[in-house]
Amino acid sequence: MKNDSCGRLTPEELARFPLFADDEPAALQWLAEHLEVRCYKSGETMMQEGTPANEFVVILEGELHIRRPGDPYAPVFVRVGGQATGVLPFSRMKVIRGRGTAVGDTRIAVMPASELRELVYRAPNLAQKLVSEMTDRTRESAQNQERTDKMLALGKLAAGLAHELNNPASAAVRSSTLLAETLTRRRREAIGMRGVVMSPEAQTLLTVLSESITECSGAESGDALERADRESELADWLEKQNLPSELAGDLIGAKLTPEKLAPLAKLMSTETAAHGLHLLAYDHQIICLTQEIEEATRRISELVQAVKSYSYMDQTPLSEIDVEQGIDVTLRMFQHQLKHGFEVKRKFAGDLPKIPANGSELNQVWTNLIDNAISAMRSKTNGEKILEVCTSREPEAILVEFTDNGAGIPSEIQGRVFDPFFTTKPVGEGTGLGLDIVQRIIRNHQGTVRVESKPGQTTFQVRLPFVRRESSGAATFPVAKV
Repeated sequence: MKNDSCGRLTPEELARFPLFADDEPAALQWLAEHLEVRCYKSGETMMQEGTPANEFVVILEGELHIRRPGDPYAPVFVRVGGQATGVLPFSRMKVIRGRGTAVGDTRIAVMPASELRELVYRAPNLAQKLVSEMTDRTRESAQNQERTDKMLALGKLAAGLAHELNNPASAAVRSSTLLAETLTRRRREAIGMRGVVMSPEAQTLLTVLSESITECSGAESGDALERADRESELADWLEKQNLPSELAGDLIGAKLTPEKLAPLAKLMSTETAAHGLHLLAYDHQIICLTQEIEEATRRISELVQAVKSYSYMDQTPLSEIDVEQGIDVTLRMFQHQLKHGFEVKRKFAGDLPKIPANGSELNQVWTNLIDNAISAMRSKTNGEKILEVCTSREPEAILVEFTDNGAGIPSEIQGRVFDPFFTTKPVGEGTGLGLDIVQRIIRNHQGTVRVESKPGQTTFQVRLPFVRRESSGAATFPVAKV
């Protein structure tokens, strides 16, 4: 808010700031006459997000902190005495993108943007500095937006990864709990058999049957109806022998049939045989639960390894990278999204050489391209959603192609998809920097990226050279070995 006690702005006060120090007295006098002084108390709002950007601002005293309320990852932009903000010469900014708040009592000088054209003419040295400031601001804004996009992508992957980790972790917890309970029940049955006198033949037969249970086959392949018939047959036999028929399912899963169990019923009393059958059933359950825990922990280990490979932990930024492996672990990071109605077809060459690259940056490229393909196909209401990933070897480069069968990119905008801040996604879902980041990373790797699209098919082609060269033309790595 404007305050009458702000005082007038003088050429001498402007000259104290490096921003104005190189301009002539006449220029400073013109600036002092055309800049309006405003004062704000600490905590007051100086700029409101979403309002028209129509003023050039110079901080005279205090600090201006600009935040983007809708972006939790965006940093706070701080402007202090002698720094300019707002609309700068040749700027295309139309709307204020953040909320500006005074930190401490703050005094600023303001000029309507409509007078910037004359400012360039009257204060050329200042104009040159402001153009440089605008370039730095654009670069800083792009870097911050890129960081935000990375955090949002990481958030998506982390959510999917957490879900993928939760499934095997929950299975391991559940199976370990059941395993503890089964071991307790088996111990009770074993205690119940202490002191029981069995013939050597019965002991040998029970040992042989127990040792024959070497794998969990409760979910064996085959006709489910046929298995149900075998289970019913065994249950009927157990009932005739006055033995617990509820064990039929586990005993069939352990591949124990009436023919194998009949000698046991003849060599033991009914009570002792029941104990023995319980032990055999529990042995089968223990093997099954152990395999479930092993499978669950193996899955967790694979996911952790995928994360490590995705981030290229413990590796230098530039190293020899297996492109196909990088794509594979990136696809694994998207497994939670891809398993809901999407089909991935991998057509890998399999014999590609490793190339000198920054592995984590290339994985960011694959992440953006896969995420775009998923978004393009998500709107399909019928038909298959297919993402095809192909790699091949060219004379001097590796070719990677990502093809989706989404709606496609209209021909009139295909030339703009790599432009910064251009997006076809709805407001709030895209920033328009994903493909710009892809293009910059690929260019830094001395490669190329292009898009071909028609209705029902979009292909992004990435070419990465086998050899990176310095500006002088010298290779930074030896020629890749085949």
